Amino acid sequence: MPQKIYLLIFTIAQLINVSCRQESNNSYGAGTKPIFSSSEYRQSLQGRFIREDTSYIIKPSAVENFDTLKYFYSTREYKPVFIKNFEDTSFMDSVLVIFSKAEEHGLQPALYNFELIKDEYRKSLSGGESGYKHLANTELLISDAMIKYAAHLRFGAVDPGKIFTDSYFLPVPDSSKREILKPLYIENALDYLKESAPKSPQYKKLQAALVRFNELNKLEWERIPSTERKYKTGDKSPVFTKIAERLEALGYLNKGTIVTDKFDTALVAPVKLFQRCNGLIDDGTIGKPTIEKLNTTPAEYIEKIKLSMERLRWSTYPDSSRYILVNIPDFYLHLIENGQEKFNIKVCTGRKKPANFEERMKVYLKNHNWRSRPDDWETPQICGQVTHLVLNPTWTVPPSIIKEEIYREVVKDSAYLMKKNFKVFKNGKEVNVATVNLKKFSPNKIPYSFVQDPGAGNALGKIKFMFKNKFGIYLHDTPTRGPFSNSVRAVSHGCMRVEKPFQLAEYLLKGHSKWNIDYIKIETGFAVADNTKIAEFKQIRNELRRGSSYGKTTEVKLEQNIPVFVDYYTAWVDDNGIVNFRSDVYGKDKILSNHLFIQD
Repeated sequence: MPQKIYLLIFTIAQLINVSCRQESNNSYGAGTKPIFSSSEYRQSLQGRFIREDTSYIIKPSAVENFDTLKYFYSTREYKPVFIKNFEDTSFMDSVLVIFSKAEEHGLQPALYNFELIKDEYRKSLSGGESGYKHLANTELLISDAMIKYAAHLRFGAVDPGKIFTDSYFLPVPDSSKREILKPLYIENALDYLKESAPKSPQYKKLQAALVRFNELNKLEWERIPSTERKYKTGDKSPVFTKIAERLEALGYLNKGTIVTDKFDTALVAPVKLFQRCNGLIDDGTIGKPTIEKLNTTPAEYIEKIKLSMERLRWSTYPDSSRYILVNIPDFYLHLIENGQEKFNIKVCTGRKKPANFEERMKVYLKNHNWRSRPDDWETPQICGQVTHLVLNPTWTVPPSIIKEEIYREVVKDSAYLMKKNFKVFKNGKEVNVATVNLKKFSPNKIPYSFVQDPGAGNALGKIKFMFKNKFGIYLHDTPTRGPFSNSVRAVSHGCMRVEKPFQLAEYLLKGHSKWNIDYIKIETGFAVADNTKIAEFKQIRNELRRGSSYGKTTEVKLEQNIPVFVDYYTAWVDDNGIVNFRSDVYGKDKILSNHLFIQD
């Protein structure tokens, strides 16, 4: 009997041992969990970086920072950072929630392989050799996504210098100084991701606007019939009820306002506000441009908001100091002080490129014929410090304008140079204007330079505001006032014409120890009401101009420089909390959209 009992116990023990071995080699069984081997997992993670190993379905090309991560994991002997075992669901849940909310920042979860990470982790739960490989994929994909997500929120998902190579020259963070691996070694990586977004008030306002317009995107958005008419107060048309519905949906008209088929006064103020916030002339009449803007879909609004959020991630402006912001699509100069707008002034910016610019440029690069070269007068995105004003400026005509415009005008009218008060120079010496005959030369090989004297008709008007930049661009007055009455003011050769230059000059000279706005006006030939100021200026004029005057021209050095940023935003929220939208005058939204969004 004892021997039989011994044999029975031995048999049971053997069965238990076999069962345990089977459990350790299989994936999840009924009511069991796979035994996790840290060493096998690390071997799989190491193998994941061997490019020749085709057993890993996720290719290196799907991981943007593959080589960087290969080095990083090798330095820690392929010990995982985020996913430690098959049961590490709490971290997975938290990080996937963060990536799923990328849309709150105008970014697509697909940029971070959101669905792929979920799928790989799900497959890893089968355990075994295949499970380790899928877990290694999950670890690698998450590390890559963490790096990208943090970088995108801090610096932008797109490098503007790479897609706008000839027009974007605003400062961006030095890529060599970006701590791209920080999310992998910081103590609380999830908090780091959450805190990576810009903190500027404008960014947060755009986030709120994005939520609102995403709700609008769920509504029916019936197109309002366009018209060649210009509706005015008192006109009757069924279209007014549709317009009222659209204005109400967009928040310009109070809900419950009774609107009939008559254009009454209840509709005028909301129409004017809508026009103002969409860059139209706010005359309160309803014509084709207004209806076209009213037909902008929520999806189009959403895209503009997302693009502006991306631009804000590229660079930010100081919130506690003075600066000038020229927003090209807005055609306004904004003076910002302590984060608040002090005033704004209309500006004219550079003309947009012709529609066939790219095709013509290709032809020019082949034949190098000046007639093939397309105009490019678009104002670039630049910044600098306004250091001084130039009163009664001369205008030295840039070679491009000589070739494109001066040549044509002189050939058409031989007296053009004299009428416009130009001096002509050859090899630095002035020549008689009457002897200049440009018909003898090719527009590409004109041996003269042209300088327009100060005075009536000077292209720069009475005053210009100088800031150093590689393009020689500046802000200036202009004798051509007509374009300021237009809603689209892309009419210049790249410099920015200022409608009210003396308002800007007065602000910049506030507290100046020598110059004030009255002196500026007297020096530039404008009347001032206070005769004592005229008498004062006569006494000190020579001293004020000493060392800074060149004939009629005078330089006024600022005692405190002011930063100026020339930027490009087609959506923003103003100080009244109203979302503003502008047309994509230079087509930059389209270019950025193609790089920022993964196309379906």
